[in-house]
Amino acid sequence: MGRRTRSKKAHTIYGVHAVRALLEKRPGAILSATALRGSSAGSLPELCKTLEELGVPLQRVSRTELDQLAQGGTHQGIITRTRGLEEVGIRELEELVIHRGKAFRGLVLDGVQDPRNLGACLRSADAAGADAVIVPKNRAARLTPVALKAATGAAETVRMVRVSNLAATLHWLKEAGVWVVGAAADARRSVYDSRLETPVVLVIGGEGRGLRRLTRELCDELVSIPMQGAVASLNVSVAAGILLFELNRQLTIRSSGRHGA
Repeated sequence: MGRRTRSKKAHTIYGVHAVRALLEKRPGAILSATALRGSSAGSLPELCKTLEELGVPLQRVSRTELDQLAQGGTHQGIITRTRGLEEVGIRELEELVIHRGKAFRGLVLDGVQDPRNLGACLRSADAAGADAVIVPKNRAARLTPVALKAATGAAETVRMVRVSNLAATLHWLKEAGVWVVGAAADARRSVYDSRLETPVVLVIGGEGRGLRRLTRELCDELVSIPMQGAVASLNVSVAAGILLFELNRQLTIRSSGRHGA
């Protein structure tokens, strides 16, 4: 199904929460840091002290210089350069699915191109205990500094899988016994009326377009999220969060029922 792909490119991570998560989960990956000169507000002094104690080269610069480094991003006074996060490919996904067995749960993003949405989806996936976020190689957001900031550390914990052929990947998942559930606004069955079980992947379409035709056809089941207001659709990351936590809710209820039997 194609070669594994790995990203070794260095990343820029900025923002207090994202840098704190990096210090907690991957401190050894930090190559250097740049902080706002003369700032004593909030958590910044504590972060700078921790970075210096780790031996990370720390440069203090003016706000103008920091703004330029962040390229318009909201840096909150701190920017780090890190060793690139490793994006894994189809072989690692196959190993993960086999290892997790019936417990596997994943999130598939079919053409999500906004890096903020990618980061927010990673954050939701981490909070819901998902094993992996799967994205296609083309026409999909990358782990840019904007995505990493939106993820607020989740990119350090959730496996990011980038595949050359999403349709072929879904075919393999189905053959491996993974149930493929797609979100579609016109689906007749509500997610709250469906029976979600693992192993499963929840599939969310791109901004404004929803699921592509082939992706939709490969889903074992399509579900909708009931809408009661005036808006016609939800943000991608909000939809992903609703589906992931509804899966958790159903699994918890059934598990409690079995234990009480």
